[in-house]
Amino acid sequence: MPTKFRIATLGIHHETNTFATNKTTMAAFEKSGLQTYAVQRGQQYYDMHKSAQTSMAGFIQASEKHNFELIPLIFAATDPAGTISKQVFDTISGEALQMLRAQGPFDAILINQMGAAVSEEYPDMDGELARRVRKIVGPDIPVAMTLDLHANVSQLMADMTDALVIYKTNPHIDAVPRALDACDLILRMITENWRPAKWLEQPPMIVGIFQHDTRVRPMKAVIDDLESVLGWPGVVGGSVGQGYPWSDVYENGLACYVLHEDSVDQAKKAAQWVTGRAWSNRKELYKPVGPTPSEAVGYALNQASVKSEKSGPIVLLDVGDNIGAGSSGDSTFLLAEALKQGAKSWLQTIRDPEAIDACLTTGIGKIITVNVGGKTDSIHGKPVQLTGRITRISDGQFEDAGTVHAGWRFFDAGPTVVIECEEGPTVALVTTRVGNMSREQFYSLGYRPENFEIVVAKGVVSPRPAYQPIAREMIAVNTPGATSGDLSTFKYKNVRKSLYPLDLNAKYIIN
Repeated sequence: MPTKFRIATLGIHHETNTFATNKTTMAAFEKSGLQTYAVQRGQQYYDMHKSAQTSMAGFIQASEKHNFELIPLIFAATDPAGTISKQVFDTISGEALQMLRAQGPFDAILINQMGAAVSEEYPDMDGELARRVRKIVGPDIPVAMTLDLHANVSQLMADMTDALVIYKTNPHIDAVPRALDACDLILRMITENWRPAKWLEQPPMIVGIFQHDTRVRPMKAVIDDLESVLGWPGVVGGSVGQGYPWSDVYENGLACYVLHEDSVDQAKKAAQWVTGRAWSNRKELYKPVGPTPSEAVGYALNQASVKSEKSGPIVLLDVGDNIGAGSSGDSTFLLAEALKQGAKSWLQTIRDPEAIDACLTTGIGKIITVNVGGKTDSIHGKPVQLTGRITRISDGQFEDAGTVHAGWRFFDAGPTVVIECEEGPTVALVTTRVGNMSREQFYSLGYRPENFEIVVAKGVVSPRPAYQPIAREMIAVNTPGATSGDLSTFKYKNVRKSLYPLDLNAKYIIN
């Protein structure tokens, strides 16, 4: 390249569950379970991601490969939770935009988003941030935005950027290659003064969380269709947004976005081919399944008692308390059943700062009786009384350099205490709502999930890269909660008027 281009990157990365009672305030951005620092500025943003497998790690790799100057401004990311406060958006976006003005001019902008952020003022917070970035840099500077596969992709996001690039995998293991794709597009835009034609298609349908795994049908078929159109003449990029079901926003649902060399009509044709085929399979793409907590624990205990050629634990996926989708992390439905049905070899986490304080007062090695979990709200079960020995006290920090959902590497569960209960279960009490997406969470405490008969992971797809290699079997349990897989349990007010499966008579007309 004749000159060394200056490309800035910034982002506010959040998956907002508008049904969750735990609102996202500035305090949430002071400490995150996903990163050592919830808010990173300048060199710290660079350093936190260089050795990870995140989108920013992909930007860094592209800058080294193509010899452009990557200017990290600010990146804020914290655990999925409830609606983001006005103060959070005003404060962090204000700082980001001030940096954008002060450190420019830039040849291009890379916005590093999740795509399902909702603030008190802006149901489409990601789109609003893109709008403000565009207002500052003007119409001629290329802007690309990377998004999580669970993005509720909006027309505003598409209009305010020149390219959207979304993960193709769930579990999310392709953040780096998709970031590299975004950089390739941006560099071509700079060097050729070219902009792709684009089209966003949004069929009126939601994909159920039980069907979100892209490795298996029916979602695999949607991604396969996307791959097909990426081979069509003139198509230079494209993505599918699975959507994030627990955001009560207009854009909630599946979307397909296609970039073409120069034809909007061809981009539209390709996007509608993908969404039309998905629509025809909508009944398979939303299907609440899975046993109840009682059935799941009974089944797991029975299977654990049967000899099998395959070793390892039965892993119960707590769908209704999916931490990675904004739930509370303190649901007790499965733990209550474990105690009721006499489970002995059992390992799980529960978020409970109050119980941790009681344990710290009591001290390591001592016996304690304490009520755990069920304290955030009324939809995640009641507190469960445990009696047991306090065996570990930890700062809760752990690291995973392997294949982790979305490429995160540095985790912080906050002050953590382990209780080995007289009733049988081993429970790690954590402070933050860090998802169960790494076995290092337990290894760092001196426990090996492989050695237990039953392990609970609070999630649906994100724990699979960590636990599938060791699991004898993985079972998605249809538990209640803020992330229930049964969307009929939620009262939507702001979604599109006719949206499948909330409206079983919804129509999709392609024109």
